Amino acid sequence: MFNRRRLSLAITTAACLLVASGASADPLDTFTATAAPTHVKPSTSVSYTISLTIDPSALNRAQRAKIGIPSGFTVDPVSVQAMTTAAENENCDAATWEADADLIAINLSRPPGNNALCPGATLTVVFVAASAAADGTYEWTSELFYDTGAFTTDAQPSVVVDGTAPTVTITAKPPSPSTSASATFNFTAGDAMNIECKLDDGAFAACSSPQSYNLADGSHTFSVRGIDALGNVGAASYTWTIETRAPTAALTSAPSGLSNSSAASFAFSADEPSSFECSLDNRGFEPCSSPATYHGLGDGQHAFNVRAIDAVGNVSPAVSRAWTIDTTAPETSLASVPNSATTATSATFAFSASEAGWFECRLDGAPFALCGSPKSYGDLGKGDHRFEVRAIDAAGNADATPALHAWKIEAPARAISSSALLAPRGGARVTKLPLLRWRPVARARYYNVQVFRGKQKVLSVWPTRTRLQLRARWKFAGRVRRLTPGAYRWYVWPGFGVPSARNYGQLLGQSTFVVVRR
Repeated sequence: MFNRRRLSLAITTAACLLVASGASADPLDTFTATAAPTHVKPSTSVSYTISLTIDPSALNRAQRAKIGIPSGFTVDPVSVQAMTTAAENENCDAATWEADADLIAINLSRPPGNNALCPGATLTVVFVAASAAADGTYEWTSELFYDTGAFTTDAQPSVVVDGTAPTVTITAKPPSPSTSASATFNFTAGDAMNIECKLDDGAFAACSSPQSYNLADGSHTFSVRGIDALGNVGAASYTWTIETRAPTAALTSAPSGLSNSSAASFAFSADEPSSFECSLDNRGFEPCSSPATYHGLGDGQHAFNVRAIDAVGNVSPAVSRAWTIDTTAPETSLASVPNSATTATSATFAFSASEAGWFECRLDGAPFALCGSPKSYGDLGKGDHRFEVRAIDAAGNADATPALHAWKIEAPARAISSSALLAPRGGARVTKLPLLRWRPVARARYYNVQVFRGKQKVLSVWPTRTRLQLRARWKFAGRVRRLTPGAYRWYVWPGFGVPSARNYGQLLGQSTFVVVRR
C-alpha cells in the first residue's frame, strides 16, 4: 500500500530534471513504460497506473522520474502516489517516492534516505486524472534520471480517448412492405465488443449477424446496437410492414348468363387498395381497370376472369363469370291463317319459331303485345286487316321481319230466310235455357254459331250437329259469360272442309229470342 507522499513546490527541482533530461545516457541504461487504462471516455476522471521498469542490465540507478501530462488532461495533485519495488540482486528495498506540485508534468524524486530505483525494479505511479474532451491518442511521456544522465526507452505509454460510438449499419433487410412472414437482417457494428438486438417492444439481447425472425402480419421494428469497450453505444433500426394476406376481388357488374350483345362490360373491386389483372376466354392475364369493356365478341360461350394485386404483391384468387352471346334473331312462321277473303268476323292464327322464346302479336298496326299460339280475334269489322307476329328468343333477339298475313272481311251475302233457324222461333220469350236448332246444309261438316246480346258478341262455337244447347254460364274471349235476361240475336254459317280451314258458306239464317225471368 502506498504511503501518503509529501508535496513540495520545488520549481528548481523541476528545472534541474528538465536540464538533466538532455544528458547523455549509457546504451545499457534503458527502461520500459506501461500505462493503464489504455482507453477512456472524453472528460472522464479515471485512476491511472503508470509503471516504469529499469532494464536489469542497466548500469545505473534512477533517482528521479518525470511523466509528461498529455494536453487536455488534468491530474488531481492530491491523488499522486509512487512506490518502487525491491530488487534483491541489487540489494534494493521497496521505497516510497515523492511528487512535487508542478503538474505541467509529474516530477518524482527519491526522498533522502530512501532507495533509488535499481536495475530490474519498477516505479509504479498512481494518480487520478480527467481525460481530454477530444477523441484521440494521448501519450504519457515518461523519463528516468540518475545523477549524470537519463535512461532511454523505445516506446512511451499512451491512452486513447474515445467518445465515439461504434458505427452500426444494417446491410441487409426485408423490403417494406413485404409479402414474407420471415425476415433476415445482416449488420455490422464497427469496433463494438458486444452486439444486442431486439424486435418490436422486446428487450435487447445478445445477437450476431445474420439475425432471422418468423413474424405475423403487421408493422414491425428491428433494432440493433453495438457497445464498445468504453460503453459507447451505436444503434440502428428498421421498421417495415408484413402483409401475407391476399386481397379479395369481387365482380360488381357483369353480363348475365345469356346476352344478345357482342360487347361486354365488367365492373369489379377489391377489399383493399389494389391493381387488377383481367383474362378473357382463357387468354393470359393483363393489367386492367374497372370497368373493363370488350367489343366485337362472337356468338357462343365466353369466360372472364379478374384478380386483385395489393400494394405488397399478394395476388387474390381469380373471380370468374361465364356467359353466352347470341345475336342471331329467330325466324317466325305462320302455320294457320284465315282465308284472304272471308265473311267471318273472327280470325285465329297459329304460328311457330325457329328457336325457343316467346311471341309478340299485333293487329292492324296496333303496338306489339305478348301473345301465344293460337291467337284469336273476334268481332272484327268489314274491310282489310293485317296481322303480324314476331318471335323473341331467350337472349332477347327479336325477329326483324315479323310473319305477316293480310286478309279482307267482306259483307255476307243476303241472308236466306230465317225459316232455316227452327227454334226458338223468332222473337220468342224463353224462361229456361234455350235449345238452338237449324236445318242441315248439304256437305256441311260443321257450323259456326254466333250469339250477340245487343252489339256485343257473347258466344262463337263450331258444333258439328244442327243443334246447340245454351248454358247458363260459359267462357268466351277470356271472360265468363252468363245468359242474363234480355234480347239475343243468333246466326248460323255452314262450314266446309277441315275445320281449321274455316271455310264458311253463306249465312244460313239469323233469329232472335228474349230471355225473361221465371
